Amino acid sequence: MRAISDPNRDLTRRQKKSFRVGILPSLLILFVFENIGCSSAQPPTGILSQAELDVRAASEARADELAPMDLQSAREKLEASKKAMAAKRYDDARRLAETAQVEAELATAKAEAEIARRTADDLRRRLDPLRPESERGAGLQPSPASKE
Repeated sequence: MRAISDPNRDLTRRQKKSFRVGILPSLLILFVFENIGCSSAQPPTGILSQAELDVRAASEARADELAPMDLQSAREKLEASKKAMAAKRYDDARRLAETAQVEAELATAKAEAEIARRTADDLRRRLDPLRPESERGAGLQPSPASKE
């Protein structure tokens, strides 16, 4: 005797087959579009241009003298970014250009901070001899800082 098949069981088999038949082509299409999207990425020319400007600004801020290692690192990353652009490795080029930007900004900030520190030290040196005089004129005792 033949057993009567359960209609719910047959429905489940049909659903599974339908799922396999429908999902595999969809996944394949998604994979193809994803890879096409990656290969047709736009060159990061704007970021590269900004990185070049930032490196130039760091150099003008005397980073060659006051933050040479940071500026050199920024220049190396910028050159590597240009090479990646030439090789059409746009993701690498973008990442390297962004890193060059950050390092150039760091070099600029360090150079500006050092200039400000030197200016403050110079001003302090010029004002220190005047401090005891002004304190005597006001009838004050010289401060311990001015005795140094």
